[in-house]
Amino acid sequence: MDLPAELLAKLELLRVATRRAHPGRYAARTRSKKLGVGVDFADHRPYTPGDDLKHVDWTLYGRSGQLMVRLAEEETELNVHLLVDRSRSMGLTVGAAQGDDKRAVAQRVAVAIAYVALCNLDQVRLWPYAGALGRPLALARKRAEVVRAWTFLGESEPPPGTDTLGAARQMIALGPARGVVVLVSDLLDPSWLAAVDLLRHERFDVAVVAIRGPGELSLPLEGERFDLVDGETGAVLAGVSRGELTAARAAARARWDAVEDDCRRRGVPVARTLTGDPTDMEGLLLTLLRGRGVLR
Repeated sequence: MDLPAELLAKLELLRVATRRAHPGRYAARTRSKKLGVGVDFADHRPYTPGDDLKHVDWTLYGRSGQLMVRLAEEETELNVHLLVDRSRSMGLTVGAAQGDDKRAVAQRVAVAIAYVALCNLDQVRLWPYAGALGRPLALARKRAEVVRAWTFLGESEPPPGTDTLGAARQMIALGPARGVVVLVSDLLDPSWLAAVDLLRHERFDVAVVAIRGPGELSLPLEGERFDLVDGETGAVLAGVSRGELTAARAAARARWDAVEDDCRRRGVPVARTLTGDPTDMEGLLLTLLRGRGVLR
């Protein structure tokens, strides 16, 4: 597994961020708004026959003569769903090849987020997709499962193409427990925003980690005529002029910048990063993802 022990130790101090209560079934380290047995006091309610006497606030009874039960915020597991783009474009390199490709960075990011969740005893499910949803994987609630997550994502081969909205629909149809969905993708498929809206409509918290290669935003302009290759299908568009390529480059940059605005308007945390040189995973995870509200 390509994540150093020093980085994993720092990830153990973090949590996957959530913006609403998603009470789970099992005790864990993620605080919900559900009132019950816990550590941090939240409220009182009148004692009713059958309540455990150890939860009675005897200090309050001594002052007021009223039998009141202490309530606390329970700490339950969070359901963390990692929707990971494994399409052909994630392995595409535009321009001079150097450093990490998007597929490798996406795998590291997804596994690192899974490790954060597993350290907090959260439920983690991996959902690789491309032209359709691939076979999902549910991880056991123990940190050693991070190795299984790494192997699974490295070997997953979803159907060709890219359909983020279709994958989200398939995921929802399988009825997973509500929680946080982290979309890890290059977002080259235009349906990604509709997928985010659908997941939010279904009352999932959504966060986005967007990964692009620098060559995708600065297409080379050497020569007068160019051949463009579709990163998903391999189809070739021959004889593109310098002016057309310049316009395509400007459009690619505009779409990349729009990711930030589209997510901000929806209140969706988003972290954008460019590959190229060997990726500083510590900076990406501990600074960018934490600073943008994907982790906390």
